[in-house]
Amino acid sequence: MYLDQIAHYWDKRAHGYARTIQEQLSGKERDLFQALLRKQAPAGQSLQCLDVGCGPGFFSILLAQDGHQVTAMDYSQGMLEQAQQHFNEAGVSVATLQGDAQSLPFADASFDFVVSRNLVWNLEQPEMAYLEWLRVLRPGGRILVVDGNHYRHYYDEDYLAAKGTDSLSRHPACYGVDPAPINEIARDLPLSRVPRPNWDIDWFLDQGVERIDVQVQRKNFIERENGQSRSLIMDFVLGVEKPAGEKQPSDLRRVPDMHDDWTFSSDNYDRIIHAELESFRAPAWTSRILAQAPQKDTLDVLDVGCGPAFFSIILSQAGHRVVGLDGSDGMLRHAADNAADYAVQPLFVKGDCQVLPFVDRSFDLVISRNVTHALRDHAQAYAEWQRVLKPGGVLLIFDANWHLMHTDRMIRREFARRETACIERFGSNFSGGKLEVESTDELPGHLLGTCVRPGWDVPILRAAGFADVTYEENIIPDLWDEKEKLLYGATPMFMIRAVK
Repeated sequence: MYLDQIAHYWDKRAHGYARTIQEQLSGKERDLFQALLRKQAPAGQSLQCLDVGCGPGFFSILLAQDGHQVTAMDYSQGMLEQAQQHFNEAGVSVATLQGDAQSLPFADASFDFVVSRNLVWNLEQPEMAYLEWLRVLRPGGRILVVDGNHYRHYYDEDYLAAKGTDSLSRHPACYGVDPAPINEIARDLPLSRVPRPNWDIDWFLDQGVERIDVQVQRKNFIERENGQSRSLIMDFVLGVEKPAGEKQPSDLRRVPDMHDDWTFSSDNYDRIIHAELESFRAPAWTSRILAQAPQKDTLDVLDVGCGPAFFSIILSQAGHRVVGLDGSDGMLRHAADNAADYAVQPLFVKGDCQVLPFVDRSFDLVISRNVTHALRDHAQAYAEWQRVLKPGGVLLIFDANWHLMHTDRMIRREFARRETACIERFGSNFSGGKLEVESTDELPGHLLGTCVRPGWDVPILRAAGFADVTYEENIIPDLWDEKEKLLYGATPMFMIRAVK
């Protein structure tokens, strides 16, 4: 109910709050919080960390400077823009995306360490947030919550007395922004009504968590009626460890969308990807991609429509930082499992490739394979992919004219001949026993049914802001095996390279 209003308020506060964070990065707070993060983090180097409600990026910078792989997420676009500026100034590479802390777009067991600072108090569904944070943690992973009883004075007379004449409106971090809207929202938020961290501790214990660390900061005040000294918890630090082994917190997995066509087909795609990863294709694809990519030791890569993660895995194996994005729960589950099997840790995000949840200039390389033929709005998608590329970044599109089989009788006839020959020679096609030429009859018409690519894409890419667009019409000789060449030779794969 309040999510967009809360985001709007923090958008207005972003610039002033960023100034506060800059001061803290050069003050005593830096050393205090860096020591806290090191103490609370799981053991290990180069941890996968999620900074939820990252604001201008204070925790993200400290974690990245300690050598960890960090994803910074906030619902406020203004905060993310300020965070990206701070990351650039600090010389750290952090993946940033817009999202709701109560509904994370990540696969299960994606992170080792989830951190938040002054976020949970302004959530409408804190239980859902904590469930999500536990879900995306690996067994043995840890959550760090830094928060406080910021609005308890609305419901507790002792806190009201302790607050005294303190006023948020005079806090320097507001920098003239009227706090009245967030004050009124906070009055209705659930955690303003309960004593914390007691509420948080009880909730995690109910989920089966066994290890919880807590530190509190108290404020002393004198009661007017009797002159006695009282002490109240104002701020706290909560460290929570997700159980390892078989005993896991309950009810953490999402129910997949059973109407998701790509989820239904993900098992077959996964089998194909496993075969590719164990063949000559893995080094062949790696070589081709990196020959076309910006020449940097470590690239920030976005694998759009990652599917079961073939590109995400091979580019991670090559030492690059990879984010794989897909809209299918089934594909993302396979992607996470496959990455674990190959001992790499790309970050997987559920999202729409035409409306990316990343800030401008986030990636050196955006890459896709067999994705663009399924798009309905190429202009919007290409504009988004251009937006998230850094200046000089590269877009690589690998695809084929699959839809021409709908309208070109000669291509359809040739494909049918090749499919029959493929089954006779190899015993199968790549569709799990179903004839691909027949499955085209079940598909609806598509705008690409009359478009000859890759030439068709060039003006759309240029209109999206790409300055240099080139392509190769047939790249199959070094990338496909004999079965693929026989089956798909009528519609060879092409490559488009576009530079921002």
